[in-house]
Formats: sequence, structure tokens, C-alpha cells
Amino acid sequence: MGAREGLAGSARSGRYRMAAAAAGAGLALLLLGACDGSSNVGGTTSSAGSSTGANSLPTSLPTAFPTSLPGGQHVTDGADALKEPNVPAGFPIPPGAKVNGGTAGTSQSTVALTGVSDTAVTNFYRTALPAAGYTITSDNQIPGLATAMGFRGHGVTGTIDAAGVGTANGAIITFRKE
Repeated sequence: MGAREGLAGSARSGRYRMAAAAAGAGLALLLLGACDGSSNVGGTTSSAGSSTGANSLPTSLPTAFPTSLPGGQHVTDGADALKEPNVPAGFPIPPGAKVNGGTAGTSQSTVALTGVSDTAVTNFYRTALPAAGYTITSDNQIPGLATAMGFRGHGVTGTIDAAGVGTANGAIITFRKE
């Protein structure tokens, strides 16, 4: 394969990773933001906990996040996600970001952030990671749409995937023990 074909393949691969990062971050935002136990279908609002007639939703639908997941992982609410064993103490968080929660297992943890655009996330971590002793291992961005950044340091490798979905902006940070 020539140099030109290798560069074209690399660019396509980067676009696919960015699309996957955007889709993953968007899905996480939808899951974190839309699980309040109610729905609005066809202009009619219904709650998973009520039963108003023969065509209503069953009352046994879950209305809260599970606290444990298959494989020994568990779910953490809010800023407590930053206290998980795979998240290094003092990991920098962008100003204005809200830590919504995350998941943790024996060798991997995730932290979900909202309230910051992909551009703000990228600009913040390009400076904050090296200042905090991390090395940026990859940095891909489609400005205004999605960011995928890799990092290493303090005994972990990780990724930061950020996306803007409509007016909801957020990021998923994944930490893996080395």
C-alpha cells in the first residue's frame, strides 16, 4: 500500500472513531438525561408508576438506574464517581462541568459529565492533562460536534469522548488500570 492510500485509510479510521465517540457520548447523555420515569408519546404524558386504563404502561417498569451491573460493575451517582478506585485522585474536571455519575469495575471506571461543549472539553484537557502529569496519546476533534482524546498517567490509560447533541453537551471519561 502506498503512502497516499495509508493516509486516506488513517483519515477514514479517524472519522469512524470520531463518529463512534459522538454516538457513544450522545447515547450516554440520552440515557443519563432521559431516565426520569416518564414519557411523552403523541402529546400524552404518562408516568411509569401510574396506571390509568387498559392502554397505559404496566406499573412494574423500573424508574431508577440499577446500582449493579453484570461483571461485578456498579453504578455511582453524582460526584462520587470521581472517588472510584480507577479514577486517580485530583483528576481535573472542566469548569462548569457537572459530574452526573459513572460506573466502576475492578479495572475500569467511567465518569459522565454534562454542561460543557466538546470544544470546551478539548481546550481544557489539552492544557490540564499535561499540567496534572498526564500524557495525551491521541487527540481527534470535529469542532462543534465531537472530541476523542486518549491519555496516560498516574497508573491509568483513558479516553475522553465528548459530543454536543442538540442543546445537551457532555463527555464520558474512561479510566483503565495499566
